[in-house]
Amino acid sequence: MTAAIIILIGGSLSVIGVYIAARQAMKDSVELDKKNEKIIGLTEENARLGKEALDQITGGTSWAYLRSGLDTLHGIMNQPSIWTINVVGDIPLYDVTVSISEIIHVSSLPTKAHNMKTILSKEVGTVTSSLYPEQIGLITLPSDKNKVEFLARIKARNGEIIQHIIFMKMKDNYWRIAEKIFRYKPESNGRFKKEILKERIDIDFPQKDIEWVEI
Repeated sequence: MTAAIIILIGGSLSVIGVYIAARQAMKDSVELDKKNEKIIGLTEENARLGKEALDQITGGTSWAYLRSGLDTLHGIMNQPSIWTINVVGDIPLYDVTVSISEIIHVSSLPTKAHNMKTILSKEVGTVTSSLYPEQIGLITLPSDKNKVEFLARIKARNGEIIQHIIFMKMKDNYWRIAEKIFRYKPESNGRFKKEILKERIDIDFPQKDIEWVEI
C-alpha cells in the first residue's frame, strides 16, 4: 500500500513537473516572440530612417522640369522669355545642372536622324519646390521658324531627367506645346526602365503623330 502511494505521488509530481516545464516553455516562447517582434520593428524603423537620410542626400523620388515664363492659357507668347526649373516632390534636388539643345532633323539621309545644337548650359546647384521657381536663363524662340524642338537634360544626384519639348507657332502668333518628361531607373537585373513623369499635348496642337526623342 505504501509503495503504491509513493508511486502515485511520484507520478503526480512528474505530471506537475511536466506541466510547469510546459508553462515555462510557453512563457519563454511568448517572451521570445515579443523580443523578435521588437527586433523586427527596430530593424524596419532603422531601414526607414536610413532611406529617409539617403533620400535627403540624393533627392529621393523628386524630379524637375523646365517651363517658359510666358506659358499662358492661349499658349506660349511669341517673345523672349525667362525659363525656370520646377521641382516636383518634397525633397530638394542637389548638384543640378541643366542643358538645352535644339533638335535639328536631318532629311538628307535615307534613315531618320538628327543633330543637337546646344543653346543653354548651366550649373544650378540646389533646387527646391517653390512658388518662385529658379530662373535658368532667357530663351528666344526663332522668328524664322514655325516649329522648333528642344531636348533638355536635367542632371541631379538622384539621376537624369530628359524633357523633349516641341513648339509650333499658330496663326494667332502663339506657340502651342507638346512635351514628354521621363527618366530611366535602374532595375535589379542591371537594365534600365523608362518612367514617364509628365506628358502634355495642347488640345489644338497641329501635329498628331509625334515622334519623341528618347535618348
